[in-house]
Amino acid sequence: MDKKLSMNRRNLLRYGAALAGASALPRSRLAFAQAKGIKVATWGGSWRDSLDKTIGSKLRPMATVDYVVDTPQGNLAKLVAARGQSVPFDTMESGLELVQLMAADRYIEDLDYDHLPNAKTLPKYAIAKNYAMTVGSVDGVVYNTAKYKELGLAPPAKYSDLADPKLSGRVAFPDINHTQHWNAVAGLAYEAGANESNLEASIPLINKIKPAYFYSTSTDLSTKMASGEIWAAPWHAGFVVRLRRSNVPLAITYPQIGAHKGALWPVIHHIVRGTQNRDIAEKFLDLYLDPELQYEHARATGVVPVQPTAVKKLSTDPENKDVLPFDYIDNLYVVDFTKVNLPRWRTAWTKDVSRS
Repeated sequence: MDKKLSMNRRNLLRYGAALAGASALPRSRLAFAQAKGIKVATWGGSWRDSLDKTIGSKLRPMATVDYVVDTPQGNLAKLVAARGQSVPFDTMESGLELVQLMAADRYIEDLDYDHLPNAKTLPKYAIAKNYAMTVGSVDGVVYNTAKYKELGLAPPAKYSDLADPKLSGRVAFPDINHTQHWNAVAGLAYEAGANESNLEASIPLINKIKPAYFYSTSTDLSTKMASGEIWAAPWHAGFVVRLRRSNVPLAITYPQIGAHKGALWPVIHHIVRGTQNRDIAEKFLDLYLDPELQYEHARATGVVPVQPTAVKKLSTDPENKDVLPFDYIDNLYVVDFTKVNLPRWRTAWTKDVSRS
């Protein structure tokens, strides 16, 4: 993924710039570390389980590792509530939509890449002043292949295909605080002839889809997809991989967004300002960037790692190779949040999207 950097990758690098096997700890720090521990703010369910199995377990002989499970927005709210007190966690997974706010309000530390040796082999777009990109989800339209066949529907080519009357009452849509929200609304805005600077153009199409519900967690949507209550939703490829293991008949299509097919959602990692455990937090992040651990976490969860050797290895994995779009993985769309008016969009989402 570090070759042929396309415009979307340059946007990611520009955005970060605008915002201005694992080795053991040295012996001199080991005894100190064993008495310490960190809390990692992340998502729950199978994501948290994989993160702990691949990374937390490697760190645990040196320090305790616990998890604070919530959306990035929910975890940011915890930081806001704890301002002036001890921080509620030490390191945090998040998304690009929150970076500017967290940097401006000084909730996150600048990274010291001298303490992150595994970052040396990352592509440039994955490195920023106050975060490192660890993995990325590939977003599109996830659908139940058995139901589509039964209804005589072709696979969804566009996000707006979810408005088909045959799907009435069976479509979910990501709420504004869900990670997959942004690529879905941006994709619909592009379908309407607009782009990130006018996400409001997506609202008539969302209202035409008439989602049965707006999901706030992927764990909840997973349950509804597995039970057959929901047949289609803007989501990401990882849940196709995971739910197929339980014989849920899912597939994903990748709609065109501008000049790109499919969309990438970068998962970024911060160290929280005020942590008393920075050395352990840095060790956790460096382990996350280890190519072999990247591969294991990505294989388990159906996401794309950023280490080039891990990407190459994942492209031959039986469960992932036919779900993730490796043929054009370097040209996926990435939301340019320098163009997004977040307050205006939040107001429009609350005021103008029909929820009847």
